Amino acid sequence: MRACVVGAGPGGIVTAKVLLENGFDVTVFDKYDEVGGIWSPGGCYDGLANQSALRLFEFADLPNRLRFASAVDSRRYLEDYAGTFGVLERLRPGTEVISIRPVDGPGRVGASGWTVDSRPTGDEAAEVRSETFDYVAVASGAHHYVRLPDLPGRESFPGTVLHSNDVRAGTFTGRRVVVVGGGKSALDLVTRAAREAASATLVQRKVNWVIPERLLLGLVGYKWILMTRLGESLLPRYHDPACVRPVDRLNDRVKRALWSAITRDMLISSGWYRLPKHLRPAHALPFHLAHAGVMPRGYVRAVRRGLIDAKVSAVEAYTDEGLRLATGEEVAADVIVFATGHHKDFPFLDPGVRVHDSTGRLRLYRGIVPPGVDRLGFVGFRQVFNNIMGVELTAHWLARHFRAALRSTPDEQQMERAVDARLDWQEQVLPGSGGYDFGPYDIHCADELMHDMGFPSHRTGNVLAEYLLPGGVAHRYRGLAKGR
Repeated sequence: MRACVVGAGPGGIVTAKVLLENGFDVTVFDKYDEVGGIWSPGGCYDGLANQSALRLFEFADLPNRLRFASAVDSRRYLEDYAGTFGVLERLRPGTEVISIRPVDGPGRVGASGWTVDSRPTGDEAAEVRSETFDYVAVASGAHHYVRLPDLPGRESFPGTVLHSNDVRAGTFTGRRVVVVGGGKSALDLVTRAAREAASATLVQRKVNWVIPERLLLGLVGYKWILMTRLGESLLPRYHDPACVRPVDRLNDRVKRALWSAITRDMLISSGWYRLPKHLRPAHALPFHLAHAGVMPRGYVRAVRRGLIDAKVSAVEAYTDEGLRLATGEEVAADVIVFATGHHKDFPFLDPGVRVHDSTGRLRLYRGIVPPGVDRLGFVGFRQVFNNIMGVELTAHWLARHFRAALRSTPDEQQMERAVDARLDWQEQVLPGSGGYDFGPYDIHCADELMHDMGFPSHRTGNVLAEYLLPGGVAHRYRGLAKGR
């Protein structure tokens, strides 16, 4: 059974490792010269740091003692993992996949396998190599195809315009920097600009929630509150009834009261309460918690000291000096950075393979396989807070799906109905998730895949540990390859 894995970031290397354990002959393609994905040099903005607390950024079979690690240390861990489990021997670095299409033949799409065309990265004149694989796992990452707003007046602005992915060392030094966006990368970059630039301005349409490293007045790490079964029980009820436990049926009034207390603590623990009201999130939690990153160290302090000029407004147009905001204010800039997200696109995939709906949302059963398509799966597009754990469990599910070893496999119509129901739920509970982001539902997402694979979702023998200790962690899921 020949299997192709596209991408050698966290999702790609763990998928290759799991497929190898399941007897597949694996080849891994990656456009970079080394493993790591966004953690590779050039994979994302310079200075990207890991927002994972201790024991979160690790796979089940290789402990990692780093916390809030640098990109260099994060990539080193991934390379160590790939070397330990034989993935490096299967890697073709510096190789770009340019086409994945079904092998000709009767039956369903992909039933006869897939033809994969590749060539050296960036060399359009190079000879294209075509190979046939029985199975394909796409783990190309969700942060490579940048989204830039199409604003009028670009020709009038003489300065530098970048997406956050393209920020490199020295980009900000001594220059007037404006960062547009309200997510984790925007706050990261404007905090850096506050240290390096002549001036730093943040422009955001709304203030999003960002999680402090420590909660309960700064005394307890966030994973002990947000990544437990008890913590997840406070969220709106999960869409899959098979994953709803008695604790998840807590009365909504009680949930609202508890979230009110958590909201107040978040404001205090993060330092937000010391900022003007318009620079704090407008809605109480768990609103938009799905899109929250971890608060960069120094952001609030820089705003309070006037090193960051934070504005809440949409952006209307470029000017010859910088940007004009919807408020009518003009902001001067030498460098404008748009931290405005990414498209979840697969330009190498045959257009006959339906992956998105008409609004651009991903239509994948369980967030992994497209209904009506055989021998093709996606890893890393079932996003949860601890995505390392998420991609590892996805890899196990996909390997069993390829081997027809899941507890049951619904037909195409059943898959379509399940996708519709889940997308409807996401629009209500996780607005703007694009069919991709499951946010804080780490353990519920894990339970769903464990149920499909026929494994117990309880991962400890102690009820207190099961509900009160962090459960959205990979080391609780050791031994899945051996059927335990």
